[in-house]
Amino acid sequence: MTTNVEDLLFKNEDYTSNPLPLGDYDGCSFEQCDLSNSDLSGFVFTDCEFIDCNLSNAKLKKTAFNDVVFSGCKLLGLDFKSINTFLMRLNFNNCNLQMTHFDFLKLKRSVFINCELQQASFQGSDLTYADFEESNLQDVQFIDANLENANFLTAYNFNIDPEHNKMKGAKFSRNDLEGLLQKYQLEIS
Repeated sequence: MTTNVEDLLFKNEDYTSNPLPLGDYDGCSFEQCDLSNSDLSGFVFTDCEFIDCNLSNAKLKKTAFNDVVFSGCKLLGLDFKSINTFLMRLNFNNCNLQMTHFDFLKLKRSVFINCELQQASFQGSDLTYADFEESNLQDVQFIDANLENANFLTAYNFNIDPEHNKMKGAKFSRNDLEGLLQKYQLEIS
């Protein structure tokens, strides 16, 4: 049985021992909550925000995130590729997304501002017009991804192979072209 919850603030809650009830959460805010290792399968979050929360290693099978903003959250090792993608829209600000999988998702216009994305995977993802402003992309896998018109101007530590990704109109800084040419082992000075 699922519950419908609207416009509530959940603050300083620890859901690691007493789980968040399965439900549809609309317009809710979660602040400083610990949802690490939680099973959020089947949950629906619409117009919600997560602020300074820990969702590391949570299970997200068929979880819906519709217009959800994550700010200052720890989201280590999440597997977003198993979520419900209907009406999905995600934005991340100042989040730790290390080892997170976004494979084969349509992430058009998604925002990753000042995020730690080391070892994340975007294989086969559509990142058209995505914004990676000030984000650390060390060891991120972009394979067969659509990066057209994506913003990498201030992203850093990336290694993107233009031969294995669609990149027309993607924006890069002149100073960081090395991240597009690493496989050729060129000396750039």
